[in-house]
Amino acid sequence: MNRLSLFRKINNKFKSLVAKIVMLVLYRAIKVLAREDSRIMNEFLTWKDGLTVALEASPDGTAIYMQKYGDKLKRIKACSNVDIRITFRSVDAAFLVLTGQMGVARAYAEHRFMLNGDICQTMSLVRCIDIAESYLFPRLLTKRILRKVEKKEFSTLRVYRKIFVGV
Repeated sequence: MNRLSLFRKINNKFKSLVAKIVMLVLYRAIKVLAREDSRIMNEFLTWKDGLTVALEASPDGTAIYMQKYGDKLKRIKACSNVDIRITFRSVDAAFLVLTGQMGVARAYAEHRFMLNGDICQTMSLVRCIDIAESYLFPRLLTKRILRKVEKKEFSTLRVYRKIFVGV
C-alpha cells in the first residue's frame, strides 16, 4: 500500500471523527439555544412541526438527522425522506466549515455542499447555526467566518455547560 494513501485514509478518518463530534455539539447547541436564546427561539417557532434536517459530512460519510417535534428538537436515526438535506461534497469541505475555518456563505459560494429542500427553511436553519457558532467559537474566529457577529444573550460557558452536562 502506498504510504501517501495510508496517510490520506488516516487523515480522512480523523476529519470524519471531528466532523461527527462537531455536528453533535452543533445539534445540542441549537437544541439548548432554542429554549434559551430569543433569536433562535423565534426562528425555531417558524419551523413546521415534523421538519426533518439531514446534515451530512459527505455523500457516504458521517451524518446527523434531526426533527422538530412540537417545541423540541430531537435527534433521529437515518431518514431518507427529509425536508432539508445539506450534504458536503467531501469530508475535507465539511471539516473546513465545521471547524470554523470557512463560513457557510463562502462554502456555498464555492459549491462545497449541496442543498436539497426549501431555501427559506434552510436560511432559517443557517441563521440558527450562525448564532450557535457565535456561542461555540471564539470571537476572533467568528469575526472571520460570519458576516455579522451576533451579540450573545448570555455566556458561552453557560451554553457549553448545558450542552455537556445538561444543567
